[in-house]
Amino acid sequence: MAEYLLEMKQIVKQFPGTLALDHVDFTLEQGEVMALIGENGAGKSTLMNILMGMLQPDSGEMVLRGETITNRSPYEALQKGIGMVPQELNLVSDLSIAENIFLGLHQKRGNRINWDQMRSKAKEMLDKLEVDIDPGKKISEVSAAYQQLVSIARTLVFGSNIIILDEPTASLTLNETEHLFKNIWKLKNEGKAIIMITHHLDEVLEIADRVTIMRDGKLIKISNASDLSIDDMIYYMANQKVEKSRHIVRPVSDEVFLKVIGLCRGREFQNVDFEVKKGEIFGVAGLVGAGRTELFSCLYGLTKKEKGKVYLEGKEVEITSPDEAISYGIGLVPEERRKQGMFPILSIYENIMMPNYHKITRMGRINFSQARDAANRHIQALRIKTPDCLTQIKNLSGGNQQKVILGRWMEKQVKLFILDEPTRGIDVRAKGEIYKLIRDMADSGITIIVISSEIEELLTLADRIMIMNGGKVKGVVVPNEDMEREDILKVALH
Repeated sequence: MAEYLLEMKQIVKQFPGTLALDHVDFTLEQGEVMALIGENGAGKSTLMNILMGMLQPDSGEMVLRGETITNRSPYEALQKGIGMVPQELNLVSDLSIAENIFLGLHQKRGNRINWDQMRSKAKEMLDKLEVDIDPGKKISEVSAAYQQLVSIARTLVFGSNIIILDEPTASLTLNETEHLFKNIWKLKNEGKAIIMITHHLDEVLEIADRVTIMRDGKLIKISNASDLSIDDMIYYMANQKVEKSRHIVRPVSDEVFLKVIGLCRGREFQNVDFEVKKGEIFGVAGLVGAGRTELFSCLYGLTKKEKGKVYLEGKEVEITSPDEAISYGIGLVPEERRKQGMFPILSIYENIMMPNYHKITRMGRINFSQARDAANRHIQALRIKTPDCLTQIKNLSGGNQQKVILGRWMEKQVKLFILDEPTRGIDVRAKGEIYKLIRDMADSGITIIVISSEIEELLTLADRIMIMNGGKVKGVVVPNEDMEREDILKVALH
């Protein structure tokens, strides 16, 4: 058998109340793309965090090019040629592209940074990845796809021969995904080894050489990608067949809950008109840059409209802050849940109760026993996998984190949910659970707005779909069993 570039042998990692990794073996060959898949909470990220030195194993061994290694920090891992592009990109928004690429590794002339050399080398690296942008531009001014490639360029600057990509296509369009894959193939042909964590199983079949499948902290199967189907992968991940979600025709009230007339905000969106019925699941589709997130950020009071009218339950309202939105019974589950939707170091019960403490506060004192009781009700109702409500939310899987955020607004008893990319980075079975929760809430009379880049998701969930492009509404359609993503794209591009 050929010598592996990397071997992780019998890795064990335990957290309080949870065996996160149970004697896991993992191998990687030079010049291959290895897909690492499994449901949320399977142990994928924990395994890679150990490889990157962000966590230490309780037992086990790591072997790189035949030598046993220990990574005590991400910097140590980088020094050994192991780099990672996390799902939540760790770039500094106020710095330039070149500065982000060389952060911690500045080109110097004597005691001074050689800015010209740094920009020149950054340009070389970007040209290699076929990225035509000015390296002097701020990273905040370029798209998510370019930021992804800048992060890859950063790992290459450190000489990484092993590159870990965590959900790399979660925020990308089809064309951007194709560009990323083209670069992955190029890196593979140069002898780099790529580990790709993903929930997009069709992408696994397109780009991976081998697949490692994990479940409940255990290694379940290693296989050539060509020997697996999507149904095979789902079966090994879930230990059972997972029924594909289908569109369900739901009876919807004629009562209008939200009505928007002529809403405008600069170039973000112009003259937007739409209405949402009480208890409706209202989908919002559109290409990246269509103005979807910007529109509903404005409706939630995160930004100010320039003109237009908003009506809730027949009454005109002015929403100028999230506090006002919440007072009107609106809850937002944001696109970037880890950055904007939760408090990572706080417990589950603290995250659920954050906007709800007033209900259990008397004479300035919080009744923490009631807070924990309330959180436990939602843990049970939403089937959140956790040892207890005291667990830090950062230690939950993505699907369970999303359920905690939903529990927060259910405790608040909001009348309107705005869900922005509600299943991003969530596995197949957890998606099905989130879909069921959304339908159950809508059936109870709560109005739901789902913004999603996954057209198939909207075709499955939504009663109606509003399609946006270039900040304008291009049409509203009623999905059915025969409708396909191409039908939505035609409306968006007409």
